[in-house]
Amino acid sequence: MPVPMRGGSGGAGGAQRAFPKGTVIAIGAIVGVIGVGLVVWPFFSASWILVVLFASALIANGAVLLARGRSIGGILLVVAGVIALAFTGATARALVSFVGFGLIAFGALWLAVGLRFARHRPSIGIVPGAVLLAGGILALLWPGVALSIAAVVAGLVLIAVGAAIIWGATRPRRVDPGATTIII
Repeated sequence: MPVPMRGGSGGAGGAQRAFPKGTVIAIGAIVGVIGVGLVVWPFFSASWILVVLFASALIANGAVLLARGRSIGGILLVVAGVIALAFTGATARALVSFVGFGLIAFGALWLAVGLRFARHRPSIGIVPGAVLLAGGILALLWPGVALSIAAVVAGLVLIAVGAAIIWGATRPRRVDPGATTIII
C-alpha cells in the first residue's frame, strides 16, 4: 500500500494526509520483526499464526451467523474456533494435512491435463504437476517440516517487505505526486 506524500493530490480530488514517517518506520519494523520470528522459530510461530487466523475466521463467521439468527451454525463455528485455539498443535497439523491433500489433488489434475500437452512443452505439462504432487506428499509425511519451510520462506519475505517499507519511508522523495500513477 503506497504512502501518500504531503501536499500531493489524493484520490477523489482532495488532498490526502501522509502517514507520519515514524509510523511508517514502526510498521516496517513490526513486519520485519514478525519475519524474524518466523525465521528463528518457524514451527512455533507459523503454527500459532496459522491457528489464530483460522480460529479467528471460524469465530467471526460464527458471530455473523449468530447475528443473522442462525444460532446452531453460529454456535458450532464459535465452539470450533475455541477448540482450534485450545489445540493449536493438532489444528496446525490438520490444516497442513488439508493443504497437502489439496496439493496432491491439484498436482494430479495438473498432470492429467498437462500430459496431453507434454509433447509440445514437457516442462509446462509435467514439472509443475510433479512439484505439486511431491509437495503434497511431503506435507502429509512431515507436516512440521512443511510448515517450518513455509514459515522460513514467509519470514524471509516479511523481512524483505519490512526493509522495503522502512527504506521507502526514509529515502528522499523527488517525485511530483501529481505526475505519478499508483496501481493498487
